[in-house]
Amino acid sequence: HWMEGPRTVPLNLAVLASGRGSNLKAILEAIKNGSLDAKVSVVICNVPGAGAIDHATAYGVRVALIPNAGIRRQEHEAKMLEELKRHDVDFIVLAGFMRVLSPEFLRSFRAAEGYYRVINIHPSLLPAFPGTAGYEEAYNYGVAVSGITVHLVDEKVDHGPILAQETFPRFADDTLETFKTRGLAVEHALYPKVLQRIAKEGVQFIPRRLAEEERLETAREKVKP
Repeated sequence: HWMEGPRTVPLNLAVLASGRGSNLKAILEAIKNGSLDAKVSVVICNVPGAGAIDHATAYGVRVALIPNAGIRRQEHEAKMLEELKRHDVDFIVLAGFMRVLSPEFLRSFRAAEGYYRVINIHPSLLPAFPGTAGYEEAYNYGVAVSGITVHLVDEKVDHGPILAQETFPRFADDTLETFKTRGLAVEHALYPKVLQRIAKEGVQFIPRRLAEEERLETAREKVKP
């Protein structure tokens, strides 16, 4: 396992959200009930009227509404960076944030150890079913077991180092809705738990071994004239 040393102060988080904000609510509730040693300094939302805004307000957390409609990604990210720099956050937590972050944005949050201080939750056992329809694709594929992945974000979509994975079963009489509901319950328990582990022990993950084809590709590059 790769890990950094233990921490002594609460995690200072910024949460980025686009939707109803159920994972945001789970995180805020865990902080409130003392099971997560953290504070959320700001919730950045890119969709006016999103449920995440109501959850943040209900828990007394600052909301920065930064819509992306009609502006270039670079400009939108610059506005988010401006807000984030005010709060000196330890980690950015993506909670249903429906935008891909550019490598330039991520570089502003590179840890000394080389990873980016940006965390995401994805509704499948990555690398299976990446993308925005994880539940639907796993359900339609007919998996017997699915799961939830919490991972560090890198330059590729749904790809960075895995921090935790938890499975849940698919039952024969499941509808997409019952399947999703079971998965969401796992999400809401797992995300605060992983953040608490980081708060107590720092970031840990099993380093990924280069896939065979990546190794071959590297070897081919070396022998090119």
